[in-house]
Amino acid sequence: MTHPNAELVRQAYEAFQKQDLDTLKGLVSPDVRWHEAGNPETIQGAEAVQQRFGLGGLDADIDIHDILANDDHVVSLIRARMRKPDGDEVSYPVVEVVHVEGGMITERWAFMDAVPADVGAFFADLG
Repeated sequence: MTHPNAELVRQAYEAFQKQDLDTLKGLVSPDVRWHEAGNPETIQGAEAVQQRFGLGGLDADIDIHDILANDDHVVSLIRARMRKPDGDEVSYPVVEVVHVEGGMITERWAFMDAVPADVGAFFADLG
């Protein structure tokens, strides 16, 4: 049996890959706090997260290795592959942790053993 919070995160990955911003909006708290590996700035709010990833035609593939969930948190072991319309792409392993309250993602952290230079450069101009 799959924990409902694991299903919530799976739905978010699927919506992200499809750039289905309406579905994502329903899964992420309006005041979500979004922490990225290697980025000291916290992205605050669902609108800011959507602007970060929903514009510019970013193409994403999320390969899920495993998802572990309880009533408060979800830990995902994934490989993310991102492509921009200009052909620039990057692929990296990442551990993501999300906090869930009221059936919505309220905070997200991403962790890598080291943030490769190409990952930082890839995301630097997304805004």
